[in-house]
Amino acid sequence: MPLQQTLEIIRSRPDPRDEENTKFQIITPILCGLGWNPARQEILYEYDVGGKDGGWVDIALMGSRHPVALIEAKRPGASLGQHVDQILRYAFYQEVDICVLTTGLEWWFYLPKEDGPPMEQRFATLHVREDLIDQLIDDLETFLARGRLLSGKVKRRAKKVLQDRRQADKINAELITLWKSMLTEPDSDLVELVRQRMHEKIEQYPNHDQVAVLFLSSLPQEICEQDSRQPPPTGFKLWGKHYTVSSKDADTPGIDLLIKVTGMLYQQHGEKLLKRLLDTSSTTKKPYASYNLDTTENKEVKNTGIYLYTNLNNAQACHRAKDIMNIMGHPSSDLEILYD
Repeated sequence: MPLQQTLEIIRSRPDPRDEENTKFQIITPILCGLGWNPARQEILYEYDVGGKDGGWVDIALMGSRHPVALIEAKRPGASLGQHVDQILRYAFYQEVDICVLTTGLEWWFYLPKEDGPPMEQRFATLHVREDLIDQLIDDLETFLARGRLLSGKVKRRAKKVLQDRRQADKINAELITLWKSMLTEPDSDLVELVRQRMHEKIEQYPNHDQVAVLFLSSLPQEICEQDSRQPPPTGFKLWGKHYTVSSKDADTPGIDLLIKVTGMLYQQHGEKLLKRLLDTSSTTKKPYASYNLDTTENKEVKNTGIYLYTNLNNAQACHRAKDIMNIMGHPSSDLEILYD
């Protein structure tokens, strides 16, 4: 029976009651549609995988002498995540390149010889009821067709799919990191773009500080929550020199970093720095400092008589230090924060 007709019949029927019915009402018909013939001993059931723990895999797809793929079946609705280690262990014992965990309706495909945790070994997931049938047929033929498995084409294609997925994940992660960095530092090119767009609208340029502060004050909540879990800094580099930080005289290492960076800026800018920290138009509508020791959470910038508001976590304190750098006209890239 053609694979498309088989899939249409499976979709039209109720789910099988148990694992055994799943094997013979869904999985075996699909395999037959992919060129596998049980009568020629190409599909073996309850195959002894050996190994120190023993065990029998539900289905072995056989080459001339050895399995070329293993399939572990579970009833529809079962949680496949609880059985990943089982099928990967079977694949290890048999040294196969491809293994599959399936409820008949959901199929997880693995390259068990790839490095990394199980999630990074999975290269495809198919859903028999939800996926477009043309795409479903194409994927099943690509990853389980008899001729492709025996020729090694499945392994090569699966490795390419996995490599592409890992590369895409890496790019996505780096894009998020880059965008987050551009917002929180913020990036000078991005600031200039915003200034240009604002000029096009109102024929006036906001100053650099206004735009920079806007970014810092409008960070998405999820970024702030992620930053709160950031590890504490162990030091920083500023204008080519390395400095350490500690929590001995501050609630967090980030606060120590903020105080030290602000003190170094004071050495360069003097009273101008203090005025900018007290000026609400230069910050986020709230001053960053006060002349009064309002609470024990405020910390003095050494020998200035001015107290920074330091009710901040490590990530917020590091962002504040970079923000003050920007306020005083220094690129935040001059400040490199170090972590273990």
